[in-house]
Amino acid sequence: MILKEIVEELAFQLKQRKVINVCVSPTYTAIILDDQSIGVSHTIIDGEIEGVGEIVGKNAYEVVINNLDSNLQRSLSLAVLNAIGDIGQFTQGDPISLYSGNKLCVFGYSPQLTSHNFSTVVTYDFGSNEYKKIGNNEIRPFSSLSNEVCSTAIIFGSALVNNTIDKILSQVSANHMILTGVSSVDSPITLKTHGFEVIGKVFPIDKYRVFRIICEGGTNRILNKYMLKYFKKI
Repeated sequence: MILKEIVEELAFQLKQRKVINVCVSPTYTAIILDDQSIGVSHTIIDGEIEGVGEIVGKNAYEVVINNLDSNLQRSLSLAVLNAIGDIGQFTQGDPISLYSGNKLCVFGYSPQLTSHNFSTVVTYDFGSNEYKKIGNNEIRPFSSLSNEVCSTAIIFGSALVNNTIDKILSQVSANHMILTGVSSVDSPITLKTHGFEVIGKVFPIDKYRVFRIICEGGTNRILNKYMLKYFKKI
């Protein structure tokens, strides 16, 4: 399970940190660690968080290791994991700009992605059961995924939250792979082992405002005003 490998890679850093604030909204989950770093992930309402009511003040590793089983637990854990990472190691920009080719495959919840560098875009949508075609973008339900071949594959971090990433990696063959999005994690050793070339992350430009927006139920439209895309090659 790739998520457990990520946790073990980041275990040393996690064990140095404590959770000092946490907010689980219907759309996003946010945490603040004791070094004032903030982590964000998608919220998937399914299950119950372990230790709820006693998370603030706990060791970050302990919080993560006890919350890996359900979607809601992983929403919390991915927010903690997302807080680990040095923006100084990243370059501002969208990682998709690095690549071009015949076929781009995208995996996420209704991902809003436009790329003119690829002849065809195939989007596997976690949140839809419909087949649609918009321009050169063919949108398919994720349940239809089977032995896909792509020039480049973009996997959004929500695949870690809903625990589909292992299936994706077993069913997709791509020349280049990117992990990106709000719920992405900076775990270069594990990701490189599994064939990823680039990590994309979204960093807040005003972390306390981002935290408040999430706690107050803000949507992606509002959150995007205070978050910037970054990437690094691994």
